[in-house]
Amino acid sequence: MGQLTVSYDKDADVLYITEGKPREAIGEIMDDGIIVRRDANSREIFGFTILDFTEHFAGNRPQKIPLKARFSSLQPA
Repeated sequence: MGQLTVSYDKDADVLYITEGKPREAIGEIMDDGIIVRRDANSREIFGFTILDFTEHFAGNRPQKIPLKARFSSLQPA
């Protein structure tokens, strides 16, 4: 399992969550503007794209994203 990267495009209001290195993806559009990104070969989920991000999280409404992750302690470089 690789590093988790989270980035936000303010102009487009899109949040990107990606595990590991960039790779060819197949996107599956879910309800509410969430795109699940899968590896084109293995079909494993490696990321999410959340369209209209601020709209999804306005008013402190909790949102659930089906993300399975393992965490380990990282040593400072």
